[in-house]
Amino acid sequence: MRPRPALAAVVAAAVLAVLAGCGTADPSASLPAGTKEGGDLVYATDREPTCLDPHNSGDMPQTYIARQYLDSLVSMKADGTVVPWLAQSWHVSKDGRTYDFDLKKGVEFTDGEPLDADAVVANFEQIMDPDTQSSTDLLYLSPYFEKATAVSEHTVRVTLKRSYSPLLTVLSQAFFGIESPKAMARGLEANCAAPVGTGPFKVAEWKRNQEVVLVRNDDYDSAPADAKHQGPAYLEKVTWRFLKDNTARFGALQSGKAQAIFNLPPESVPAASADSRIDTDDFVHSGVPFALDFNTDSPQLSDVRVRRAIVHAADAPGIVESAYGGVFPYEGNALSSGTPDYDENYHEPFPYDPDKAAALLDEAGWTGRDADGYRTKDGKTLTLRLPYNSDPGETPPADLTIFQNFQAMEKRAGIKVELQPKDAASMTAIKQDPTGYDVKGGYWNSPTPGVMYIKFSQETLDIDNGQNVARDFDDELDRTLVQAAGTTDPEKQQQLYSKAQGILTSQAWHLPLYPVQTRLATRSDQVRDIWIEPSEGEPVLHDAYLIRDGA
Repeated sequence: MRPRPALAAVVAAAVLAVLAGCGTADPSASLPAGTKEGGDLVYATDREPTCLDPHNSGDMPQTYIARQYLDSLVSMKADGTVVPWLAQSWHVSKDGRTYDFDLKKGVEFTDGEPLDADAVVANFEQIMDPDTQSSTDLLYLSPYFEKATAVSEHTVRVTLKRSYSPLLTVLSQAFFGIESPKAMARGLEANCAAPVGTGPFKVAEWKRNQEVVLVRNDDYDSAPADAKHQGPAYLEKVTWRFLKDNTARFGALQSGKAQAIFNLPPESVPAASADSRIDTDDFVHSGVPFALDFNTDSPQLSDVRVRRAIVHAADAPGIVESAYGGVFPYEGNALSSGTPDYDENYHEPFPYDPDKAAALLDEAGWTGRDADGYRTKDGKTLTLRLPYNSDPGETPPADLTIFQNFQAMEKRAGIKVELQPKDAASMTAIKQDPTGYDVKGGYWNSPTPGVMYIKFSQETLDIDNGQNVARDFDDELDRTLVQAAGTTDPEKQQQLYSKAQGILTSQAWHLPLYPVQTRLATRSDQVRDIWIEPSEGEPVLHDAYLIRDGA
């Protein structure tokens, strides 16, 4: 819920009072002129990870911070091409099932362990070990991965069960950052608190519910080929601060107590645009847009006519416009518009049509009415439970508005939507229990259209955290997506991924709403060269420096 103005001012003042003891308004005041070296940067974000090791679980806040201390095998550029990182080159077999990665030599983890083929093999083994609980990584790899082996000291071979053309772009994400085998051997708890990589920063301290302190890796010399510079980071220290309250986070940026903030609140966009000291960088994620998924295990949603009626009853573009005020665009396709092989023909497949919604519900047998005017069938009211995470910072105020708007729109069609606020533990339990929800909001950022296989295939239906929220699959869709992953022919990929979007649309397993965006705001008078990498929208601080005379 958005704070009322008076309360918001109090919250902002309280946070700024705390921040006042954490640094000066001009972080470069004491730095030497004529160089980019040195200084401390405060980066404020809304969500705190539950674990700093992105191999465990695999949530977006993990990948954002992990990018600062973990390097990956490869890096992806904005045009989709992949460039060297820890792997200086690679060779793919003709059948697409064997990848040989040649590693950079002389690279060490920050605990002194060498980066070699055995270390990379250990990372794949840790990711594929069920005890690591690598839900995101497993969803990407399990259908394809067979084994990783050390061919020589600095060459590692990845063997696949079947060809997987998106593999390189998948491995560019920080979810697959390479960690020290010695550090991983400490166990899950220790590794969650302070994972060790070869990256430009090291985890120095994690103050829960406050911040993570990162210090520079002075020996860093393994930046990706698309970095703005090679060698160690310019900054000496980064304070990765958690400010869940939107007003407080933007207030920290305005006051100069934070030099960069993640997730610029939509309501702060006008103020940010009017402030010449603030630059914004909006990154539209590829993958599956934020959507309301329909659980087909629920008896009322097992009927495709009911699912289509729900979509027709919701004025989805209007719902998004009302919640985000035009800051986020509407997207009705199963893929976000920036995803490779996106097909614009499915941008708005089920336009708002209350008459058609009514006809479909009648056809499905929901013809009765209860005392409140909701539709009934065999004496049961057409009711949909929609749980959401009500812990602070977990559900943005605009998304809560979307839920409320959806509830209001469906009521007009005679469909009762129950909004159920839950804490994080309850939502985790619901994720594992498909009887706990009928409709659930969510998204899947990904650099590949193969994400449709993660969200909607039979093979991934029961992998760990249940990302197939619709709880259904289509044999033809599965075959189509496997064929698309198995070819490197761009024309065939376009044809097959377009066909997949058509099948998904016909099933009406979800109500897509808007593409997820990374909205970065920086103080342009204090810091430069923070950039967003394109595989997952991760902020990159390796090239950032504080502005001073002559820099």
